[in-house]
This record gives sequence, C-alpha cells and structure tokens, in this order.
Amino acid sequence: MSVLTYEPTWTTFEVHGHTLEEVARHVEQLPEAGQTHWTPRYHVQEWDGNNIKRVQVDVYVEVSMPHWAEYDSATPAEKAEWDRFVEALRTHEEGHIEIVRTYTENADVMMEGQDEHGAAQKWQDNLQALQQASDQYDTSNDHGRNAGTTITAPEQEAGESEQEEAVTP
Repeated sequence: MSVLTYEPTWTTFEVHGHTLEEVARHVEQLPEAGQTHWTPRYHVQEWDGNNIKRVQVDVYVEVSMPHWAEYDSATPAEKAEWDRFVEALRTHEEGHIEIVRTYTENADVMMEGQDEHGAAQKWQDNLQALQQASDQYDTSNDHGRNAGTTITAPEQEAGESEQEEAVTP
C-alpha cells in the first residue's frame, strides 16, 4: 500500500495597484486571497478476488497566491507590509496542505480489503471529511484573517508642501 503526496505546486496571479492601499482594495474583492486545491486519485494495483489488496494513492496540491505587479515601485513600508501579508497567507495555505496530508496519509489502508463499491464509498466519505475539515479550518480563523492575512496600508508621509506649511510661522 502506498500514498504519494507530491510537493505542492505554488502559482501566482497578478494583482495591480500603484499603492498598497489600491492593492488591498483589490485583494478584499477576491473570494479568497489565496487558494489551495487538492486532487487525490487512487488506482487499484492488485485485487484479491473481488477485494482490493493493494492500491496506489496520488495526491496533488496546487496553491495560488497573489503577486503584486507593481511591488518594485512601492515604498519600503508598503513592501514590508506586503511581505508580512504574503507570509501570513502562505502560512494559512500551508495549514490547508497539512489537512490534506492528514486526511490522505492512510487512504490506501482505508480501502484495503474492500470491494470496489465499499472502497469507492470510503474514498468519497474521506474526501467529504477532508473538505469539512478544510472549511472548519477557514471558519475557525476567518479564512486566515485572525492570523494576519489582512493588509494594513502604512501611513503615507506628508507631502513636501504640507511639511513646509507646518514650519511656516
């Protein structure tokens, strides 16, 4: 019996904005800032009569994260906040990956000795439990918001003309 969980594939999608505040407004409009998708599959490798003797489970995970297209022209404070946000989001998505691993690590053993129908039912039940655990994880931490996956734009420094007015008697 074996389960092969492949290293997650991390991809990005572009978000645009000349300031972090603009990017934050865009990210807030997304259904989720980051997304983790999993695709587990199983293949019966050996039968014992009508029952499964050996099965191979392959688990593919893909994570999609935002990439700020105009990052290079951001201020140091905006870059620092973006980097903090992305790291918090990455940590949140890694929590989803851990749930996937937990629910699939013994999927092969779960189907051992089952006939085709029984194995398929156990597989579907486990995938539903995995989805419920992932949904509960999001509910418990408000999709990562309680763990820092929100963007707080730094205060912009006053423009030169405002500074001059402040020192003019």
